[in-house]
Amino acid sequence: MSERNTSIDIAKGIGIILVVFGHNWIIAHDHGELFRIIFSFHMPLFFFLSGAVLHQDTGFKDFLAFKIDALLKPFFVVLSAWGLARILWSGIDARSYFLGMLYGTGNTIEWVPLWYLPHLFLAIILAWILLRLMHRLRPGMLLPTLSIAILLAVGIIMTQQFAGMDAQKFEGLNLVLGNQQHNFPGWPWSLDLAGISTAFILLGYVMHEHVMRFRFQPWVFAITLLLFAALHFFFDETIDLNMRLYGNWWVSTAQALLGIYLVLSFSSCLQYAGKPGRALAYLGISSLFIMIFHSWIEWKIFGLLSRVSTYAYLNASLAFVAGLLLPLLLLMLVKKNKFLHSLLLPSTHIPKVHGSA
Repeated sequence: MSERNTSIDIAKGIGIILVVFGHNWIIAHDHGELFRIIFSFHMPLFFFLSGAVLHQDTGFKDFLAFKIDALLKPFFVVLSAWGLARILWSGIDARSYFLGMLYGTGNTIEWVPLWYLPHLFLAIILAWILLRLMHRLRPGMLLPTLSIAILLAVGIIMTQQFAGMDAQKFEGLNLVLGNQQHNFPGWPWSLDLAGISTAFILLGYVMHEHVMRFRFQPWVFAITLLLFAALHFFFDETIDLNMRLYGNWWVSTAQALLGIYLVLSFSSCLQYAGKPGRALAYLGISSLFIMIFHSWIEWKIFGLLSRVSTYAYLNASLAFVAGLLLPLLLLMLVKKNKFLHSLLLPSTHIPKVHGSA
């Protein structure tokens, strides 16, 4: 994978900025309009981009090994190390902690954003299998399009059904898993969300050639921006997959697709922007590492600053910068240490298939 598509890296960079900002106090303390805008498309964006660079022609064993190495290894290493530290220093219940880690949803782990890693693993493996089956049938575009629509519909129905269930039904399970929210903890590795995430992954795969050759079109961009703003103004739906929230089917899906197009438009322009484009591309290349560590760093810095300053927005802004930059510093240190590199970064490689990944 010596060649990369810079525009996709920049899109990932924009996406990870939105993720870090979305978990910041400025957004999280009141879940206001900025929250609803960012969350309406930032996670579908990551699933879409994962599909756009999906190596479907790679052998399953190689593909599986790479995804285990890239996604599951850091999940279990980071949470196991954190759990051991919490058990030794804080005396938390080891059984519920590690059972919650194995269950692997945002409600059962202490570093909530890491729910994304095992779920992405499940969704991308499911997408690979479905694509291989479709490839054998050679159906053209009809079957992939129907599969995307069916998966999305099933995923939304499941999300809305479980979100409305009586939380008391899960008291026993929550007690075992250490879920302090006392709500539906989700299926293991958020399998109940797989319809939604896999649909966006398949959409990204289907749109691969368009994404790779994406060009900024001013009139289309302007219309897309107006539609995105109008939908938020008149309907104001949003998506929060970790919280099992998916608003109106049509509006939420339209907002997600429009948001993805806007990010791709920005990234296609920024790839020619010199240093800003290269900086965003570097964030995109490092996005998985930032995803893992940003939230703990961000909230720890915010808490420390709040002890000496009453300016919450200033504290949160500085914490946001720290949440982006300190994981990059940590990544540099990990790359220089062979042991840490083997624990946290992929050690296997997947053959390049599509020419840009």
